[in-house]
Amino acid sequence: MSSWPQALFEQHPAFRLLHPLLGQFRAIPTHADWDQLPSPARSPSGAPIRFVDPDSITAYYELAIYQHGTVATRLNWHDTFNALIWHRFPRLKIALNQLHQRQISQASAPNIRGPVRDAATLFDECGFILPYSQPALLELLQQHRWEALFLTERAAWGQTIAAYSFGHANFENLLAPFVGLTGKCWPIAVAAEFFSWPLDLQLNWLDGELAAAVDADQLQTPRQLPPLPYLGIPGWYPQQDTAFYQNTAYFRPKRQTIPSKV
Repeated sequence: MSSWPQALFEQHPAFRLLHPLLGQFRAIPTHADWDQLPSPARSPSGAPIRFVDPDSITAYYELAIYQHGTVATRLNWHDTFNALIWHRFPRLKIALNQLHQRQISQASAPNIRGPVRDAATLFDECGFILPYSQPALLELLQQHRWEALFLTERAAWGQTIAAYSFGHANFENLLAPFVGLTGKCWPIAVAAEFFSWPLDLQLNWLDGELAAAVDADQLQTPRQLPPLPYLGIPGWYPQQDTAFYQNTAYFRPKRQTIPSKV
C-alpha cells in the first residue's frame, strides 16, 4: 500500500493514538517534513532526536541515537511509524535506547545480543501496552482464553482493559492485515479511573511508567511479554464472530506443560 490510507487511519481504532500526527501529513513524510516538527525528545548526550537519511549515519543504529540523537529513517511505512511512535512515547523510546546502551557497554561488540536486548527489540517492533484494571482479564490473557477475553468480555475493552500499539511493525501490518498477526504485550495494572482520562493523559502516564520500569531494568527476557493475537481485539478486524475466535491455528490455546518425573 503506497498511497496515503486516510480512511483507514480515521476508522481503525489502532491508529487513534497517532491521529494528532497523522493529520499533518498526506504522504509518507520526508526528512524535511520531520524537521518541521518539534523534536520529541533529547538523547542522553543532550542532542535533539532527529529523523535522518540512514546513509548519513556511520555509527551503529542504537549508538547513533544515544550519542547524536540521529534516528536512521527510511522513507517507508515501517520507519514512518517508528518516527510517529517516537513522538507519542518519547520517554519510553529513550529508556529503551539507554537500555541498549547499557547492554552494549557490557558486550565485546555492539552486535552482540542477549535476552535483555532481544526483549527490548521485540517490544519496540511488535509490542503492545496493555493497561487493565480488572485482574480477571489479565488471567484470561495469560491462560489464552481468547474467546472469553475478546468476545465474552467484549464490552470491557476501552472500559477496563485496552491495547495501545507501541511496536511500529504492528501499524505497518495493519495496512494490509492477515489472520495470524500476533504481537507481544506488556500488561500494566491501572486504577479504574484511568479509562475515564483523555487519551493524551493515558498515553503520557503510560509513557512515564514504562520508561521508569525500563530504567529500573525490569525488562529482562522476551518471556515477560505475553502473546497478543491482536486482530481479536474488538473492532480491529471485520469478521469477529464465534467461528473467528474458535480458529485455534490463530487463537492458540495455552501449551500444557508436562510435569517432570521425580
